[in-house]
Amino acid sequence: MSPWFLRLNTFVFLMGGAAAAAASTPTSVPFTASAWTATGNATFSTREAFPGGLLNVTSESEEGYVTLKNREFSNGTIEFDIKPVTDEMPGLRFRQGADGTADMVYIRVSPDCPASHDCLQYVPLIHGRILWDVYPQYQSTAPIRVDTWNHIKLVVSGKRLRVFVNREATPSLTVDHLEGELSEGTIALEGKALYANLTIAPGVIDGLSPQALADPAASDPSYLDVWEVAAPKPLDHAGEPTLAAEPASGWTPFHADYAGLMNLARRYPPTVRGAPRQFAWLRTTIVSDHAQTRHVAVGYLREITVFVNGDKAFAGSNLYNVPASRQVPDGRLSLENGGFDLVLKKGRNDVVVAIDANTPDMRGRYGWGFIMKLDQAAGITSK
Repeated sequence: MSPWFLRLNTFVFLMGGAAAAAASTPTSVPFTASAWTATGNATFSTREAFPGGLLNVTSESEEGYVTLKNREFSNGTIEFDIKPVTDEMPGLRFRQGADGTADMVYIRVSPDCPASHDCLQYVPLIHGRILWDVYPQYQSTAPIRVDTWNHIKLVVSGKRLRVFVNREATPSLTVDHLEGELSEGTIALEGKALYANLTIAPGVIDGLSPQALADPAASDPSYLDVWEVAAPKPLDHAGEPTLAAEPASGWTPFHADYAGLMNLARRYPPTVRGAPRQFAWLRTTIVSDHAQTRHVAVGYLREITVFVNGDKAFAGSNLYNVPASRQVPDGRLSLENGGFDLVLKKGRNDVVVAIDANTPDMRGRYGWGFIMKLDQAAGITSK
């Protein structure tokens, strides 16, 4: 081997080592007004024990947040300290776009956090909608301390996220399918709290795979996940939807998100406050090789009516802030929300859904969609 080749290999090795070292070194981000864009009531200050500065956000979540200037984040580790206020919901957004689309981790602050299953939550923010009610699986207990300092560490890798609290060795929250729409964006801090000691280590993922877990619906024909949709519009009559209001035209293909979710919130922007209820219409065809009755589990947000072969088969409301209409679990989307018997004739069967995003004081800002899953799919195809 020539001396020149040995020198080249040595140079490449040293440069690679230097790059790896640089990638693994966390960068401190100062809490100064020049480094952030503030919305709402947010102040920056310095103290001897906090050389990087302190951020104090005194506005409610969604109204009070600060966005890091001139820096994009994709994958890596984010760490910060937070002193939360009781009964508030502060958190951190990452991969945030210009319209607020982002992934977010937030704390539902309470003295019960170590035992409360909704203490620490992940939520995607999509084009003005906050989909906290769509993903009840992305929440957990956490050893959060109220009205004192806590250390939060996020490890972000592709479609996966791990959140560690107060330097514990195991994550308090695990997300194996990030639902946000962007792979890169800025970082923002939101909600009433004191924040300090923010560091970012791009590319440091601690061996976390970037690949999401396999889609459970991808190879399971019991999910009804291929539909057509007609754009939302108000009903032309008072009361609840009837099949006579089904649109005659304007249908386009609509396929499910991960895990069979027909996610209307991903396609349609929020409704303007004060606007009439907007119903989206969806339809699919089920072909059965014999007459049979199957049970369908339905998860939905918020109000849904299902018609099968011209007859109403199911109607339900899942309204978080109306206790009598709040379905298990806690008014959030789950196949536990409800179900119905699907009576199929041999051959073609037409299924039509009318669904709106209505719930008092929340219209259009949160989740909208449904999941339908048959108890079995023997002798059935959908298209």
